[in-house]
Amino acid sequence: MKIQKNRVKLCITCSAGGHLKQAMTVARTLNCKKYLVTYQAPHLNKIMEEIKTYTVTHPKRNPFLVLLNAFESIKILSKEKPNYILATGADVAVPTCILGKLMGAKLIYIESGGQVYSPSLSGRIVYPFADLFIVQWKPALKNFSKAKYGGPLF
Repeated sequence: MKIQKNRVKLCITCSAGGHLKQAMTVARTLNCKKYLVTYQAPHLNKIMEEIKTYTVTHPKRNPFLVLLNAFESIKILSKEKPNYILATGADVAVPTCILGKLMGAKLIYIESGGQVYSPSLSGRIVYPFADLFIVQWKPALKNFSKAKYGGPLF
């Protein structure tokens, strides 16, 4: 009997700016199957050469766009079936994080490096769902009681 190795598949989800840079810093160190979920931006073409990329609607805190993003996220999650989700925020990542967690994936959330003293909105929303919640600055630990300090991603 041949035993198949359990392949880890990682969904990386984040905004297409500084959040993406931080997420890719982590992703490049991980040896596993991975794909990216973000919104369309002109500079994504270079990233798309490096990693399989899906684009979803940027919600911009609009409830109707959040709902559209959620439907798009469900479609991607159902197709890809990731074991883990790694997110660095912001709003574009929230539906993928929550729905992925509800579909059985483990959720790792890294709070934005820009959040030193106050929590981000996406961090506050995703925190109850996270299996591992990492902050990049020690003062940010006071905002999330179960968070772990991971240091800055430069």
